[in-house]
Amino acid sequence: MRARVSSGRIGFYTVHRLYSPLYGNELNILKRNKEKKKGVSPVIAVLLMIAIAVAAAILVYVWSMGLIGTLTGGGGQQTREQLIVDAYTWKGAQMELYFRNVGSAEVVLDAVYISGTPVASSMGQVLTVLGPVQPVTIPTGATYTQGVAYTIKCVTKTGGVFTFSLTYGGGA
Repeated sequence: MRARVSSGRIGFYTVHRLYSPLYGNELNILKRNKEKKKGVSPVIAVLLMIAIAVAAAILVYVWSMGLIGTLTGGGGQQTREQLIVDAYTWKGAQMELYFRNVGSAEVVLDAVYISGTPVASSMGQVLTVLGPVQPVTIPTGATYTQGVAYTIKCVTKTGGVFTFSLTYGGGA
């Protein structure tokens, strides 16, 4: 059985009525299902999105403040150690580094590596806080290429690592 359409005019509006071949209960079920399908209003959706964004921002803020607090306050000795190489000379089989400790903790040099190869260990050289520039002589013991930059890593007793790039045959 096919549906039939009836039309009629009410004022300026044309009204179409659909007469369905569905009988009684079937037509009511279709109408009920259509009435049940409702979405979230746009205002509620926007409010939910704003609430989620604010919650995410709060989480990021709490996490970053905890991280910063750990690094600055209770991060350990390594975060308070700061070394600067003011000058160096590196000719022949030895290197002389002129260190300045600009951190807030005393630094004890333990080992020096050139391009990953250990050249000095168990040094025990103490660099005082905000003290004068202190020379540290390191025997390199190997041959290096003139004019090539090498990575120098200085390791402290507490495990702090300071990395510098120095050129063999150069220095001040």
